[in-house]
Amino acid sequence: MKKALEGIKVVEVGAAVAMPLVGMLMGSWGAEVVHVEPPDRGDMQRLMSQRLSSWTQHSEINYLWEHVDRNKKSIGVNLASPEGQKIIHQLCGQADVFLNNLRPYEMSKFNLTYEALAAQNPRLIYANLTGYGLRGPERNAGGYDSVAFWARSGVMELMHDLNAAPNISRSGYGDSITSLSLLAGVMSALFIRERTGVAQQVEVSLYNTATWVLGADISGCLVTGKDATRPQRKTMGNPIRNHYPTKDNRWVMLGMTNAQTYWPEFCRMIERPEWENAPRFATFKARETNAPELIRLIEEIFRTRTYAEWVEILGKYKLVWSPVCTPLEVTHDEQAIANEFFVEMDLPDHGTIKVLNNPIKLSKTPAGIQSRAPELGEHTDGLLANLGYTPEDVARMKEAGVVG
Repeated sequence: MKKALEGIKVVEVGAAVAMPLVGMLMGSWGAEVVHVEPPDRGDMQRLMSQRLSSWTQHSEINYLWEHVDRNKKSIGVNLASPEGQKIIHQLCGQADVFLNNLRPYEMSKFNLTYEALAAQNPRLIYANLTGYGLRGPERNAGGYDSVAFWARSGVMELMHDLNAAPNISRSGYGDSITSLSLLAGVMSALFIRERTGVAQQVEVSLYNTATWVLGADISGCLVTGKDATRPQRKTMGNPIRNHYPTKDNRWVMLGMTNAQTYWPEFCRMIERPEWENAPRFATFKARETNAPELIRLIEEIFRTRTYAEWVEILGKYKLVWSPVCTPLEVTHDEQAIANEFFVEMDLPDHGTIKVLNNPIKLSKTPAGIQSRAPELGEHTDGLLANLGYTPEDVARMKEAGVVG
C-alpha cells in the first residue's frame, strides 16, 4: 500500500526540536524530508544530549537525535553563501513544503523569505515556527521552549505552590506541543492546496501555542480583566480532584471533576461510607466549604497504605484516577504498549532499540520508521546530483565550504 505522504517533498532549514519534529512525523508517513544543516558543525540537536546533561541519561545512543530527526536525509549547506542559498532555492523549487524556524531578519539575510521562495514555486507551503511570532517588537528575539513557551505565557507562574519557586520546564515539553500545532497547519495547508490550488504560508509560535494551551486561564483574563487563580493542594475546592501522598511517599491523582457522580463510590473505596450523606461533605458546595478539613482527612487515609496497595484498591472501583507515574514506568505500561506508543528500530552498531512512535494513529496508512537519523551531510552528494550538479561541482563547493 502506498504510504500516506509518499511523493510529498519537504525541505527543513533550522534546528532544535519543535520545527524538526514536524518533518520527522511527516517522514514517518512516507514524505521525503531533507534536513539542511551547517556543513561544519551540523544541527545543534546532534549535541543536545551532552548540553542537557542535567535532564538526560548518558547513553552511547544519541536518542534525542533519533527522536527528532529520524526519517530524514541530511545535506550540509552554508546558508551565508549565495551559492548555498541557490541550492536551497533549487530544493524548494521541487518541494511541497518548506519547514523553517527562521526569524524575520534571518529570512531576509539568507534570501529565504516567503515571497522569494513562493515566486519560483507557487505551490510551496511555507511553514514557519518562531519563539514570538513574525510581527511585533520581539519578532527577531530568540525564544526556546523554556522562555517563549513556559515562562512568557503564564504556564510557569501557575505551575507551583505559592510558597515554592517556579518549576523548571522539562526539555522539549512546549516544543513537542507546538510541533503538533505546526503539523496541523501544514497538513491543513496541503489539503487546502489540493482542494483549491492555493498554497500559502503557515505561521506558528511557541508563545502563541502556549497561550492556547493555557486557554481556560487566558480566556478568563480576557473576559474578566482579572488574573488567573492558582488553587493550592491543601485547599482545593474539589477534594477528589486532587493528588495525595501514599505511605511510601508516592502520589496518586484523583481526577473526578464531576465529583457528585463519584462521591458515593469514593466513600466506599476509602471505607468511609458514612461520609456520603454527612452534612459537611454530602454536596459539592459542602465539600468546597469544608475542603481543608476533608483534604486533611483524605490525606491521612492515603498515608496508611503504599502506592502499590492504593493502585490495587483503586483499580477495583469505577473512579477517575491515575497513579503518578515516573517516565520509566510509562515505558513498561501495558496500556501504552497496547496502543503502540513505542516502536522498534534498528541502529547500526547498536542493534534494535525502542523509540516513541508517531502519536497520531491512521488506520489505513499507519506511520512507520523509514530510516535512522542521518549522519551529517550523508545525502549531500546524491541530492546535489539530482539537482544537476556534477561531482566536480560538488568537490569544488565542499572545498569552498559551501556544502558538506
